[in-house]
Parts: sequence; C-alpha cells; structure tokens
Amino acid sequence: MFVKILSSSFLGIEPFLVEVEVDVINGFPLFNIVGLGDTTICESKDRIRSAIKNMGFLLEPKRIIINLTPASIRKSGSHFDLPMCLGIMLGMRFLKDRRNILDKYLFMGELSLTGEVRGVKGVISGVLLGKEKGLKGVIIPFENYKEASLIHGIDIVPVKNLRDVIKFIENSEKIEAPIEIKESLKIFNVDMKDVKGQSMTKRALEICGAGGHNILMVGSPGSGKSMLAKRLVTILPPMSEKEIIESTKIYSISGELKDGDYIINSRPFRDPHHTSTVTSIIGGGRVPRAGEVSLANNGVLFLDEFTEFEKGVIESLREPLEEKRVSISRNYGKMEFPANIIFIGACNPCPCGNAFDEELCVCSSYDIRRYSKKLSGPIIDRIDLYVEVYRLKESEMISEERGDSSEKIKERVLRAREIQNKRYESERLNRDMTSDEIEKYCKLDISSEKIMREAINSLNMSMRTYYKILKVARTIADLNESGSIERHHLLEAITYRKN
Repeated sequence: MFVKILSSSFLGIEPFLVEVEVDVINGFPLFNIVGLGDTTICESKDRIRSAIKNMGFLLEPKRIIINLTPASIRKSGSHFDLPMCLGIMLGMRFLKDRRNILDKYLFMGELSLTGEVRGVKGVISGVLLGKEKGLKGVIIPFENYKEASLIHGIDIVPVKNLRDVIKFIENSEKIEAPIEIKESLKIFNVDMKDVKGQSMTKRALEICGAGGHNILMVGSPGSGKSMLAKRLVTILPPMSEKEIIESTKIYSISGELKDGDYIINSRPFRDPHHTSTVTSIIGGGRVPRAGEVSLANNGVLFLDEFTEFEKGVIESLREPLEEKRVSISRNYGKMEFPANIIFIGACNPCPCGNAFDEELCVCSSYDIRRYSKKLSGPIIDRIDLYVEVYRLKESEMISEERGDSSEKIKERVLRAREIQNKRYESERLNRDMTSDEIEKYCKLDISSEKIMREAINSLNMSMRTYYKILKVARTIADLNESGSIERHHLLEAITYRKN
C-alpha cells in the first residue's frame, strides 16, 4: 500500500516541503530509506520498529520503501521519524485516515523506542511553511508547542506519543495544551548607571542603539569596555513580533532554544571567545548552520579582545557588517542567513595595553604600529564609530556621581527610532539608508559642507566612510529631534572617526 505524508526540512533557515512517500508491499523483508537523508534519518529505522512494537502493534515481515522527495536535496534531522512511522502504520493498516488528515496536516517529531514523541529542531519553520502552503495545521511534539504558538492562523496539534497521533487522526481527539503562552521578558541585572564616568563612550553607545551603528572601543585593560558593551542591550527597544519570530526561527533550527527559553523575545547578546573559528562566527560547515553573527540577529554581537581573533575571522566579517546577511554556497545550493546586528568590537591599543599611559607602556612604536595593523583598513571602514576608552581618574573613581540610567537612555533611543520609522515608513534605521536617501535626508548647509570637505582631506576618507559619517550625523540629529543636520551634529559625528 502506498501512502504520502507531508513534512518539512530547511536549507539554511528557509523551510521547504518534503513529501514522505511510503510503500509497504509483500515480498522479501526490506526496510530502505532513499532521498538523500543523513545518518540520523537512516538510523530512524530502528527507532521506528521499536516504537511501533512497544505501542502494541505486530510488525509483519514486509518490503518497506521510503522516499523523501524532492530527492535531489539533502535532508537532515530526527523530525522525519514521526511521518515515516505513520506512513508504515497506515501502509500496514494499523490505522485509517478516514478524515483525510494526511492531505491537510504537516507532521514533525522524533520517536523514542517506547513510542514517545520528542522535541525537535526547526518546528517554527515547519509551522510557517504549513501556513504558507495553506495547510489546515501541523502535528508536532508537545515540547515544541510554546515555540509553535507564536504563529497564528493555523491549527497546532501537540502530541506526546504515537497514541495521541492515532487518536487525532481517527477521532479528532487532542490532548490538552497550555491555555496561556506567556513568556516573560528578560530582566537585566545590569544598568548603564553602574558604570562610572566614560560619558563619551556612553554617548557613542546611545548613538549606536538609536541608529543601529557598529562601534569599536579601544582602551586600556580595566577601563570598562566590556561592562559598557554588555549594557547596550538594556537601552535597545523591545523586539517586534516579526523580529521575535525571525530570531526564534534561527535559534530553533540551530538547536539553541534551551529549557525555559521557548521564545526569543529579548534582544540577543552574543559574545564568543577570541579562539572561535571562522565557521563558528560566520556559519557554515558540511551541513551549513548559523554562526554567531546570525544568532545575534536583531541584537548585539560583541567581540572582546577583537585583535586577538584570527586574521581570517576578522576579515570574514567584511560582508556581514556591510550586507547584514551571510551567504554560504554548497554544491547542492546557496543558503542565506540574516545578520542584522549591532557590532561591538573591543581591544587594547597595544600589546601591553597601556599605550594611552606613556609611563606604563613598555611597547615600542614599532610594536604599537604592528599591533594596530591587525585591524585592516576595510574592517575599520565598516565600523561607524571609533571610541578611545581611558582609565578613570582618581576623582572619577571616588565620585558618587552617575550618568543616566538605561531606562532614561532607552527613552531617547525609542524617540529617535520612531522618527526614523516615520521617515522611511518602515522599521528601517539610519544605517540602512541608500545613497539616494542620504542625498535626500543628510543635506548640509554651507558651513557644515566646508567642515566636511576639510575632514575628507585630513582623514583621507573613502566614499563608504563619507556616507557613514553622514548617517551617524543624521542619528545624532534624530536624538536631538532636529529636522536637519546642524554643524554641531556633524562635528560630533566626525569625532567618532579614527584619525
């Protein structure tokens, strides 16, 4: 008997429909799976046999052929266990699809040897695909219900074991799902006011948050670079529903949804160690998966000790910082991962870290020049703001004076973003301006144009740097709720460029 059941797989983070074709016929006993499945899929044979047996069904010796179509695309994941098992059970007439459920629902789930249905990766992608294809619903593991419930307008049927699936197919019986799905927002235990002094760096981070700009902080050890970087997420606006779904989708496919974190509704903050490889930062591998730049999508990627990363890792950031996405090509297709991030790099000014204090620095001028060359011109060119962070003076350390709290800074950031949303009639930021939009929204008066001409010559600017200064100036003007870029806005933007 031939049976066809719908499931899904994904290339990168983009899902595609997979038809699980099962043919059960008399003949020499055989269990074969074709259609470019990985090792996990091939091993499912034993899980399926044991699950069916332990649910009380007698498996007769039959010839079983399973085809995962389209057969030309590689597939991976244990979530094919459930549709393949159901195909066999229907083929052996252990159950009947009297209500044509197979044509209307998409199936995903891993099987244990006892017939329990376990959670899998990428469920939210399958739910989105089912909705896009006009299916009535999806049948998924109970563990993945909270994640799947983000998507509305499609019937989500959670199951705990094969019995639950059979009851739904034959009698429309559903197990009770959680009535309310409420994920509390992450409460940060850090605040900008925790950091004494460093008013210029705090101001630079406020500009980053308002316009989505990248920043490089160069300073002595213990000056507060890491403390400040970790507090950027506390001044960013809440995630929109679209951003929550997109980030949850990436984390789900990557297997990064931990216990209790069913939904990514707080902006991600990723801070990988400086020994990380190109693949772990950018993404890729034999079966391409998202790297840190994509896991930080809609949030912050912080690379501490930036100059200690391998040269290849640093240079591989060129495209993601500019294009806000990562493209990975393999012989069976091209995959794209989003990388819509705010990038923060932090490093020392020299090998010993004390270049800003000549009395303590033990490095030669050659050592300092050689160390600074670890960051190439093209990488510096892609960073919007450059800030030098100095150690606090004695008076600043002892002083009880604190700057604005994260909540107060966030209010200014939100107002600036609202101005940008109205300007572009979308959720775009100043960093995303096209050249035509720069010409339209970043016009300079005569005195500002004169300053810009002098800066172009003295800083030996590229066209990219010129545009970045104008974008930063536009963000500073938005923070001041100014309709045009004024002279002091431009001057402040120029101070954030490396001389």
